[in-house]
Amino acid sequence: MKQIDELWRERVQAYIKELRRYFKYIFNDHLLFVLIFGGGAAIYYYSEWVKTLGSGFPVGMVMAVVLAIFLAASPIHTLLKQADIVFLLPLEIKLSSYFKKGIKLSVVTQGYILLLLLAAFMPMYAKVTGNGFKTFFYLLAIILVLKVWNLYIHWMMLKVNDRHALFFDWLIRYLLNAILLYFIIEEASFWFIGVILLIMAAITLYFRETVKNKPLRWDLLIEKEQGRMQVFYRAANMFTDVPHLSGQVKRRRWLDPLFSHIPYGSGQTYRFLYARTIVRTSEFSGLIIRLSIISAILLIYNSNVYFSAAISMLFLYLTGFQLVPMLRRHELKVWTGLYPVNPSQKRIAFLGLLLKVLVCQAILFGISAGIGSNIQHGAVIGGVAIVFAFLFAKVYAPGRIAKLEKD
Repeated sequence: MKQIDELWRERVQAYIKELRRYFKYIFNDHLLFVLIFGGGAAIYYYSEWVKTLGSGFPVGMVMAVVLAIFLAASPIHTLLKQADIVFLLPLEIKLSSYFKKGIKLSVVTQGYILLLLLAAFMPMYAKVTGNGFKTFFYLLAIILVLKVWNLYIHWMMLKVNDRHALFFDWLIRYLLNAILLYFIIEEASFWFIGVILLIMAAITLYFRETVKNKPLRWDLLIEKEQGRMQVFYRAANMFTDVPHLSGQVKRRRWLDPLFSHIPYGSGQTYRFLYARTIVRTSEFSGLIIRLSIISAILLIYNSNVYFSAAISMLFLYLTGFQLVPMLRRHELKVWTGLYPVNPSQKRIAFLGLLLKVLVCQAILFGISAGIGSNIQHGAVIGGVAIVFAFLFAKVYAPGRIAKLEKD
């Protein structure tokens, strides 16, 4: 037992060391500026929006839907490695204390996120219900208990040898969390709350008996742990090189017409390479799509020109900043060093592609703002965004690249 405890302690220390290693790059001056600027603007407009809310606003529905997402999403920190499937599998019976510590760590980390989320909802809740902030700790206690329940159920479901079962597990837990929170926030009859609690208790007993004698699925646990770390590495890769990162590459033949305008010739080598990298690599194409969709939605539902301009510039900055590491994407590959082209083409091709991506995004922002408000509003936002895109690609990005090349 002592050796098992020492193993967990060593894994946690290595995990914290790994996080610290990349956090010093993530939380640099640039990101802190964006967080302060964006966070300050968001807090201001959120407080102004809260003042406009009346008693008819569905605060219970909004809080229940959002909080239930974070409750149902309950990844468990096992800190397992690929080799554990060979060396620790024979000791599975003796590892109960190890996995209990993993669940406790998951409760702490995810509970902190729920604490922040509930704190953000409290001004809206207090304004609509008039209950004040005295119910904060009452709601927090309920949410933390629900988080423990979600982690416990999810841990049992990881023993079930059925991929579809994991999805239905998440869906059922999400619905139960959302309904129960809605009844509690809206102060519904105790009988309604009691029915949901009985259903949750029945599900707990059923799954506990179902998986009672089933072994752990080590392959799934390791896959989940690696997937969780890959999410962190993708975030860290926006700021520094991460050797542990393994992205997904897809052929996407249907997008081949996008490359038809690239002329044939050795001078277009890197232009073609980086264009293919953006389209085929989920890491970068997904990034562009996600940020574009989120910002477009925010612009459609906002008519304040200053806030829209700030949103467009913020998301252009986030897109451009996170695309810069793509310049070194193929640096460790031997065959790129064999290209009979001038190395300066690499930077020129990347900056040209970066400018095109940001300009296309800026045009989308202008169209979105126009849809949400009027043509003049869209023209102003589109113009501001395009100017910012040129400044980023022509002024900021070259300096950022020069700094990366010195490291």
